[in-house]
Amino acid sequence: MCTTILPNQGEAEKNIKPGPGFDFTVVDDISHSTKLTVERALPKKGLNTWIPSGNFEGSSLIKVPRFPSDISGDIKDRDLKLSTVRNEQVSAQLAVASTKGIIDLRTSVCDLKSENGDKISSKNVHVRYVGYVPVAESINGAPIHSVAGSGVSGDRHPDVVADPLINAAKIDVADHRAQPIWFTFNIPKSAKPGVYHGEVLLASGNDETITYNLTVDVKNAIMPDSKDYKFHLDVWMNPNAIATAYHVKPWQSEKFWHLIEVYFKDLASSGQKTITTPIIQNPWLVGWNNWQPQTATGYDSMVKWKHDGENWDFDYSIFDRYVKTGLKAGVGPYITAYSLLVFRGPQRITYLDERTGKMIEKRTEVGSQFWTEAWTAFLQDFSAHLKKKGWLDKTYLAFDERPADIVSQVIDLIKNAAPEFLDQTQMAGTQDVGLYAQNLSLGISDLTQVSGEWIDERHQKGKETTFYMWAGDTHPNTLTFSPSVESRMIGWIAAKWHLDGFLHWAYNDWTNDVFKEPVYAFTQGDEYFIYPDKNGPMSSIRWELLKEGIEDYELLQMVKEKDPNSENLKEALGLATRQWDGRKKDVNDLVQARHLIMEEL
Repeated sequence: MCTTILPNQGEAEKNIKPGPGFDFTVVDDISHSTKLTVERALPKKGLNTWIPSGNFEGSSLIKVPRFPSDISGDIKDRDLKLSTVRNEQVSAQLAVASTKGIIDLRTSVCDLKSENGDKISSKNVHVRYVGYVPVAESINGAPIHSVAGSGVSGDRHPDVVADPLINAAKIDVADHRAQPIWFTFNIPKSAKPGVYHGEVLLASGNDETITYNLTVDVKNAIMPDSKDYKFHLDVWMNPNAIATAYHVKPWQSEKFWHLIEVYFKDLASSGQKTITTPIIQNPWLVGWNNWQPQTATGYDSMVKWKHDGENWDFDYSIFDRYVKTGLKAGVGPYITAYSLLVFRGPQRITYLDERTGKMIEKRTEVGSQFWTEAWTAFLQDFSAHLKKKGWLDKTYLAFDERPADIVSQVIDLIKNAAPEFLDQTQMAGTQDVGLYAQNLSLGISDLTQVSGEWIDERHQKGKETTFYMWAGDTHPNTLTFSPSVESRMIGWIAAKWHLDGFLHWAYNDWTNDVFKEPVYAFTQGDEYFIYPDKNGPMSSIRWELLKEGIEDYELLQMVKEKDPNSENLKEALGLATRQWDGRKKDVNDLVQARHLIMEEL
């Protein structure tokens, strides 16, 4: 049976349904020279279809330029092959382009059947169309030219790059433009191992139907469910940014809470282990215009502080509902509380002065009498509240890039006020704060400065170590115009360096119109992985490949447990991580590395 794959979020008509701020950049007029470049690249006039990398298994690992200057692979190749394990997500893509435009491009996938009569329904294949967004320079972080590869194209008014994944039943494609088709295969846990065959059909209103033969080799191994991943994924979700994008009041509207649950479920599908909770107002201020949030929308405190001049009182009602919503959606089990130390500048505590009814932002210093008394009262009350809720042993006091000399003063406070938190601290920073951090996230530039033995010693003490990147890191990274393969490499780098996972500071910090103005302050894409769609998140190439790299990490752990001295394991890790710059990397390194791992399973 061959069926047209419809989007998950409701049936689309022609093209796409708009969500909040949803308006893709359309380059209406392109230069004659750009048209000539595309015509020279396309092997024939009219409709052209091809496998972007020349290999379906590696096809998702490159970004297809909107205006291609060359076509890899043979357009006559109609054989698609994938290897996978059960319960795994696998992405791949095809690309189409025409010199005359394409009307109502539609994609159908047939049921997959084995010679033994076993079947994988086409309902397990999700088809989306890759969208293009404008490329914009930022004021902070790496410049475009040091990051972007051949995926960026155009006449610079603006250039565009592939990233969002559009849920649509069909789409129009203008002439002289490539349109990638993104396939996500979700292999059922119940699927029987074996080789399955099916077909992929590409049809339109003005061209012949193109048929591809599809072969999927399903191995015997079973991928854990996302909630059981060993990989520690910690990506920070900003609930206030969701409220801004959907024009709802934070914390007060039931629509808001429904959206929070939907976004939490998306995080859970990738194995998110933490619920990020601000316990002070705007923990991440920076010194712009007398201190303002580093993101377009700041963070509200989920704890309301009150002071009557002598005693402190704390309202956890928002915190409680947020944590319950995250846990119900499958996120967790950990809660990270930000933060006893602000990200930059003087320490700040915002509270309601019950004597005057006014909100006060008190600027203070670490170790001052006010700071010590306020945080002592909070920690003791917070601990008692968490114990009552059953969350105490899962809640971590979290700090972001704070120097060791200041952190040590906070640790002294914790020892005196609430020592139960001493083994429940999470810090993003350098090796010198590792002494204080139960969970330490190192910047990727610091990975080469620490030894595997040091990380293993942390493991022996029951401590976790992850890594992170920011806008200033050129390669690898998960920026909008970073080579796609670099997002997939995250899990492999973690495994290579004996790390437990990955942290990123922003999941959804959008601008007010992210499809037209994709940058707030930091290099494009550093501020978000996904986009706001009509009823929830619109995924991206980067977000999908990050998950699939995490799945690779899970397979690597299976092999390591089976045979830690496996030669295939060593060779695979070497192949996958031997070149961090995706502009220079052969994406088939990842394909070959996966094959080596699956041979062991």
